[in-house]
Amino acid sequence: MIHLLLAAALVFQEAPAGPPPPPPAQLQEALRVYLDCGSCDLDFLRTEITFVNYVRDQRDAQVYVLVTTQATGAGGTEYTLTFIGQRGFEGRADTLSYDARPDATDDIVRRAVAHAMMLGLMRYVARTPIAEQIEIRRRPPGPGPEGPGGRPPRQGRDPWNYWVFSAGLSGYLQGETSTKQQQFSENLSANRITERWKVTLSAYGSTYRNTYQLTDTSQFVGRSHSYSFSGLLVRSLGAHWSAGIQTGASSSTYTNKDYSASAGPAVEYDIWPYAESTRRQLRLNYALSAEHDDYDQVTLYKKTVETLFSQSLNVALVLRERFGTVNLSVSATQYLHDLRKYDVGVFGAFTFRLVKGLSFSAGGSYSRIRDQLYLAAQGATPEEILVRLRQLATTYNYFTSFGLTYTFGSIYNNVVNPRFGSSGSGASTCMCF
Repeated sequence: MIHLLLAAALVFQEAPAGPPPPPPAQLQEALRVYLDCGSCDLDFLRTEITFVNYVRDQRDAQVYVLVTTQATGAGGTEYTLTFIGQRGFEGRADTLSYDARPDATDDIVRRAVAHAMMLGLMRYVARTPIAEQIEIRRRPPGPGPEGPGGRPPRQGRDPWNYWVFSAGLSGYLQGETSTKQQQFSENLSANRITERWKVTLSAYGSTYRNTYQLTDTSQFVGRSHSYSFSGLLVRSLGAHWSAGIQTGASSSTYTNKDYSASAGPAVEYDIWPYAESTRRQLRLNYALSAEHDDYDQVTLYKKTVETLFSQSLNVALVLRERFGTVNLSVSATQYLHDLRKYDVGVFGAFTFRLVKGLSFSAGGSYSRIRDQLYLAAQGATPEEILVRLRQLATTYNYFTSFGLTYTFGSIYNNVVNPRFGSSGSGASTCMCF
């Protein structure tokens, strides 16, 4: 396959229509930018911001632009743009942010991100030969899609006192001659998030019905349901500490629970200030919990009802830097009445740029499971095992994935050509059936 691609490239090079044109002035003089944003419409940014050169590899860039996101208390998204100077611009760094409202359309968001990116690049463009071609104008004041100039309006009195509510209902039906699947789910949430307090309440429910025609006269119908409620109250205790209370209630045929309720305190410490959470986090969270379980069927330990106490520790590391991204967590839960009943899990996802054009990504998780106190004594039927209607006994679970990507050729990444579908990482239109 690689030989075919190289041969095709040589064909285009060996049959020029005439002497190759000189490189455009922009390619010689414009600022070279590497944009690192997994949630951006890259094609749109390349067509809107045309006074810079976009390069494929960060090592060729004079400015590295890292865009990170996190949810806001109102249900929107905060975009943080970090500009890092390289290749003659070392030591020049800046950070801008944009808060997208929860009802903002994709077009409003991408235009606001483009505006913030243009503002942040100006200090670098001003020191390039192309600066004399840049014209700066002030937009007349007036209402935009999110207030004056397209930005969110200045916050005034809030009649909702920071409370944000959400409700949803969904379902799907799928079938063919021998199988039919139905699922319906609903969710509710209420959140209030300020600098000092964080309150989140959520409820979720789903029902499943799967029908399998085994023979002309025999069929299997599998039914299951899952309902849950969770609540969290957190108090900020400075730049690094926070404390809170976690509560929950659930009912699930999969885990053999008619009803389960839990509550307990928790404390968390972040090595880095919470203000830097879009770029880096190293959080240690310790929690205690009291749990009451009412089982659907008698368990392996001959229980129909029991109250359990447990402790848990979670350590999470999140980094998004120029070298790549790291998401690593280690969690452990242990029942206090029997310390041999525990669950320890490790999760990791990594993306590293090894050398120019070469990147490696990997991810996976592994859990050591010793706390399945809820398993039904009678076990699962063969049909329930095949369609995974009930949790089965296990001592571990795992998954893993990995990939290696190598890209070479022209360093520039300016051109957008949407014919026959998008060729870049931006939005595309597809009529799929």
